[in-house]
Amino acid sequence: MNIAVRLLWNSGVPRMAVEEARHTSWKLFVYRDAGGNYDLSGVDYTVFRKRGEKGRGVLPRLSTLITSFYAGHRGKEATVDLDLILKATSIKGYTLFHDQFAGITGYLRKRKTGEEYALYLHETTLIGKELKYLLPREMERRILREARTVITNSKWNRDVLKEKGFNAHVVYPGCYPARTISDTRERLVISVSMWDSGRKPCLYGEMSRRVKGKFIMAGSWAREDTRRQFEREYGDTVTVTGKLRDEELMSLYSRASALVRFGFNERGPGMGVLEAMGYGVPVVVNEGLGSKELVKQGENGFVVKDVEEASSRLNEILDDPLPLGKNAWETAKSLSWETHARRLKEVLGEE
Repeated sequence: MNIAVRLLWNSGVPRMAVEEARHTSWKLFVYRDAGGNYDLSGVDYTVFRKRGEKGRGVLPRLSTLITSFYAGHRGKEATVDLDLILKATSIKGYTLFHDQFAGITGYLRKRKTGEEYALYLHETTLIGKELKYLLPREMERRILREARTVITNSKWNRDVLKEKGFNAHVVYPGCYPARTISDTRERLVISVSMWDSGRKPCLYGEMSRRVKGKFIMAGSWAREDTRRQFEREYGDTVTVTGKLRDEELMSLYSRASALVRFGFNERGPGMGVLEAMGYGVPVVVNEGLGSKELVKQGENGFVVKDVEEASSRLNEILDDPLPLGKNAWETAKSLSWETHARRLKEVLGEE
């Protein structure tokens, strides 16, 4: 059994692929190392294009052009490498492909050799209504139809796929819950993400001006110009960390009183939400994020509608974070990486 992921960079999809490989002992194939700072010790892996290497020929240039049309706000590192998608068809054996673009490899391989594959779909293009999504939608339909097993990360995504005629199993991401959690918390609100303009960082800036505590936005930024513009406008009330090592991020979770994360029809859970809960941090999320499925209103956090409500709830938590934090920790303990790997094996018939 293999696992394949297109990019190794600081976001939830490659983190999931790495931890799956670690806890299943399956071989991990990475199409391109785009600068992710992951601990790969104990993981059997192959990287097709190492960090700093550039592709040659027409396909890499075409890939950059196509990606800029669909996701220019995510920067050059988000490029969907068509040449590596083709190269990865050399992978032998039953393989779980993370996202529909890596799934192109599985589709092509099956059409050529008959070899089966599974797909883990993190976000779907099937509901995209703009004309530019016509080709991605058709591509995704074919990949879904040919996959032996389809897995997704939330009930919300599962229901969308069902409406479009596809069945999928829900396997939530995992985390490493802390063995113990601190009873001493700073008046600190954090948000953790891979930041780009589509994540609407200005909303967090507005929250920071309403919250009665310190506000930190942690994580990499897809484009440096987006970060600079944000810091010019909100740098007086927000601390922007940029990329953090795992130990730095865990330290932040241990100190924080609350985490806030908004999504905009982002049906995946958001890895930072689950990781924060694993360290006893209550969470505030909006209706547009898949992690709302993990929140028990008023018990381990809050699901809110807008910035005003989020700010009010954050101030409420800052005054007494421990009761909700302990419940958040209990939620996370049921969603460890060990649990994730066990569920994955069950769904794929590899137990």
